[in-house]
Formats: sequence, structure tokens, C-alpha cells
Amino acid sequence: MLKYLKKTAAFGLSAVAGAVLALGALDAKPVKAGEGGTLVWSIPAAMSLMDPHQSCGWLTKNATHMIYDGLVELELGKPEEAWATLRPALAESWTVSDDGRTYTFNLHKGVKFHDGTDFNAEAAKWNYDRFSNPEAPHYNKVGAAYLSFYGRWIESTRVVDEHTFEITLIQPHYEWLQVGQSSCGQPEMISPAAWEKYGDEDLALNPVGTGPFRFVSREIDVMVVLERNEDYFGEPAKLDRMIYRQITDPATRISALRAGEINMVTEPTWDEIENLVDEGFQLLLQPNVPSVWYAQFNMKHEALKDVRVRRALNMAVNRDALAEQVLKGTGHGEHGMLSAGTFAYDPNYKPYPYDPEGAKKLLAEAGYADGLELTFEIFDYGWNEAWEKWLQRDFKKVGVDLKLNKLEWMTYLGKWLQGMPDDVAMNSMGWGWSVPYWTAHATRCDHHPPNGINGGWYCNEEVDALYQKAIVTQDKTVAAELYRAANRIIMEEDVSFLPVFSYHNPILLAPNVKGFVNGQENWYDFALPWVE
Repeated sequence: MLKYLKKTAAFGLSAVAGAVLALGALDAKPVKAGEGGTLVWSIPAAMSLMDPHQSCGWLTKNATHMIYDGLVELELGKPEEAWATLRPALAESWTVSDDGRTYTFNLHKGVKFHDGTDFNAEAAKWNYDRFSNPEAPHYNKVGAAYLSFYGRWIESTRVVDEHTFEITLIQPHYEWLQVGQSSCGQPEMISPAAWEKYGDEDLALNPVGTGPFRFVSREIDVMVVLERNEDYFGEPAKLDRMIYRQITDPATRISALRAGEINMVTEPTWDEIENLVDEGFQLLLQPNVPSVWYAQFNMKHEALKDVRVRRALNMAVNRDALAEQVLKGTGHGEHGMLSAGTFAYDPNYKPYPYDPEGAKKLLAEAGYADGLELTFEIFDYGWNEAWEKWLQRDFKKVGVDLKLNKLEWMTYLGKWLQGMPDDVAMNSMGWGWSVPYWTAHATRCDHHPPNGINGGWYCNEEVDALYQKAIVTQDKTVAAELYRAANRIIMEEDVSFLPVFSYHNPILLAPNVKGFVNGQENWYDFALPWVE
């Protein structure tokens, strides 16, 4: 199975045991006639708020970006490409000034929010003011914090006319617009009238956007139900309904798939994948998804202040064996903090071959010949801590006792966003963007909590200077080299992270699900599939 999955990821389309194994789309040719049905996806953990400005997490993004639209969205219907690019959404087109600072968006006309109110340039400005203009009466500090990675670059916004909206940045940043395609803070458009009616707190319980699906209901920690927006301004969704059903236990998810209670599973039980394919279920892989799963070191932790310890821990992990034996070929070992699915990714970058003896030597030099105890904070994501326990075993072989402290996902997220306390040695996350600036988001000196997600307190001004050079150049080849130089400093000189694997986001689908595309992101375009 492992060899087959690797071959499939490389070549994109193949067939096994009567089922389709595809890099993205189930069908080689688009089928126009298909429409309707209900897709039920078993999500492995809880969703966050349904207010995109105050929301965080891939699972929530999978619902919010169907309810709401942004000015632009990612094109997730071309899975064969190396990375996702932008497509028009509420803006039918846009231009960038010669100095790279001013973006002018030409908005679609006749667009309505789900409550029947108009979307126009005034509504666009109202939304951007909510997270980027402290003088606005509806300014939301939480939303501003979540979207600080995006809003911090905005100098001003302006309504040019009813259907033209302008944003001026404080400096050129040629990845800025695509940086907004994030799951933790989402610059999508909510109905100002809905906010007037519900306020900041209740808006999340009554989400109103312009998207291809309308909100129907939510039962916290159970399910979310959406229905097709029949008045959508763009290409209408094919599905009648989309249901997100929370099932945290991996075995229960697989049982529900076999029983026909659900027809889509992500985070499948890896040992079961081959059996399910043999039974006729469809498996989709996407090796170009920006999904790095990593441990971040706490630079304030007493033992981890010594770079020899951080380097030893990287040398102690057998990443390739983990990908083969745990992930069963649905991911590959990762050595750097530049994710796949971006123009700067280098799949050949591997500075830390498995070397347990070398790790022991470094630990002894650092004064830990007799062992070391570390705390690793992790979250429940429906995987039964499989890869974290692998780290625990590999660390044990070099004399490091790793204590796993597992938290429920939303509890963990709230703590993670505050940064690590001194007694926690490392914590876990899986993340990435479709542009390499995500690495800057995770490592910049001015992105320490509460101003960002650099919760391990890493800082290197030389690295930040490389990021600054990268974002002001339009030449992706030059920018890629700058990002790679930054990555080498992060991983080889400072050793501030322990990347473990890049995930290929395996999805299992019932045979009657058609037209689904596993695009180059951690969320999907549910307007594309249908269920027969």
C-alpha cells in the first residue's frame, strides 16, 4: 500500500481494487449533469466561532468560507498544480498600483447577503474597518488580533464608488492579498445588518454572508448544517445540503462510513485505508497541501535554551519511518518550516538525518547524559496521539522522557495562542499557507503573543530582514531563495522548531460522492461535489 500511495502522489491518477485513487478530482473530466444530495463529513474535532474575523482553525474554515465570501478566494478546483492561486470572488477583478501599495477592487454588482441586504463597497469597508480601524465604532479587538497578520499592513481603506473599493498598504507586500487566505482570522464579508441585529457575541450563532451555502443550524460539539444558497451570485453549489458531524473517535468515524451514516472522512485510521479502498471507498491524496505538522521549541525553557539540546531532539526523530509505519504513506517526513504547496518549498531539504547516537552525544555534551524530562503539550485531533507517541518513543531511545499533556482542541487553541509558559518545553501544531510568508507569521520577532502565533518566543532579526526583502520583490525565484535562506537559519543555526511530517490530507469518500476535489489547502470547495 505504501509504495502504491507514493506512486499515486507522484503521478496523480490511478486505480486500485475497483476504486479511484486520485490527486484531487474523482473524475478525469468534469460532469455537468450531476447535482443534489447531502454530503455528511465526520469532522474529528470541534469548530470555532462562525464569525470569520474571530475564527481560528481549518475545520471552522471549511464551513465559514462556504457561508461567507472574501474579495478573493483560493482556486481549489485545479488540484494538479503545485500550489493554489487566487481567483475572483466578491471582487470580479482587481489591480495593484505600480508602487505595490494600493489595491483597487472592482466589485460584483447585484450581490445580496443571505438576509437580503446589499453587498457593495460600503459593506466591504465596514468589514475591513471592523478588524483594521481602531477608530471605527464597530471595531473588534479580538478580530483585529486574529487578523493582525493581515490587517497590520493596511494603512487605509476607501470607498471609491458603490462598486469600487480601495485598500492602501503601509508598504509593498506582494504576498499580502493571498496571505488573507488563512484559517485563523479570515477577512471575509459578514452582513453589517446582521451585526446590527445580533452584535459581536450572537453573530457567530447566526452567521450571514454572501456565500454559496446558507447557515441552517448548529448544535455545539455535534453538527453544523448548511443548505445551498439558491440566489448565489456566482456558480451555484451542486449539493442540496452540507453537514459537518463531529466524531472524535477514529474507529467510530470509520464505522459510520461503512454504515452509510456519513459519506466523507478526513483523518482516517491509517491502518484501515487499504481495506476501505478494497471495499470500494474512494481515496484522494494531495501532496501539495501546505500542511506541516511540527513541534515548536520554547526558547524560554531552561533545558531548551541550549541549542545542542534542540539539535539533538531533531536528530532523534526517525521521520521517514514515521511516515511509512504510522501514516502509511499518506505523508512524508519534513525537515524544514517552509511548507509544501508554496513557491519556496524545497522537498530535498533534509538537514537532520536520523542519528540517535549523535543525539545522545549532544545531550551528554549539554549535561544531560543521565537523561532529561520534557513536557509536550498536544491536542486531540482524532489521531489517538499516533505521531506524538512516536516522538515519545524516539526520544526515549536517546534518554529523553517526554510527557504528553493532551488537551481538547478548542481548549488547546486558546492556550496555544497565549504562548508557552516556561515549564512547557514544546507544543504541537499542523499549519501552513499557500504562500511562504506563513513561515514569517510563525517566526517573526514581532509576532509573539498576543500579536501573533510565535508562541515559542523565537526571535532572530537577521531572519526578519530576509522576510522583508522577500515580500517587496515580485520575482518569485528571488523571493524563494530569501525564504530558503531564512529557513536554513531557523533550522540549522537556531534550531527553533522540530518539523515532523508534511501531510497529504487523505480523504475517504463513499462511492456515490462525485466531483469532489482535494485541493492544495486544508479546506475544500464544497460547491463542486454532488451526491448521487
